[in-house]
Amino acid sequence: MCQDNNTTESRKGKHLNHDERKIIEHLYNIQDKSPAEIGEELDRHRTTISREIKKGKVTLLNSDYSTREEYEADIGQEVYDNNAT
Repeated sequence: MCQDNNTTESRKGKHLNHDERKIIEHLYNIQDKSPAEIGEELDRHRTTISREIKKGKVTLLNSDYSTREEYEADIGQEVYDNNAT
């Protein structure tokens, strides 16, 4: 058997995997990048990134009882897995 259809090109129209979700988490929470900038880095459309961020967004409580919203890759993956069943 020959495997000549291997490719490292972008998987347009395919689902995000957990590694990509971890990258989104880092870029969105730590580096404070916009969905358009994250999409350029991952070679995905900005709308895909926006929807993913919306799917995995959680509200966290600070020590001074103020709240902040962050993206959690594990939550996004969990939502994806639940929707896939």
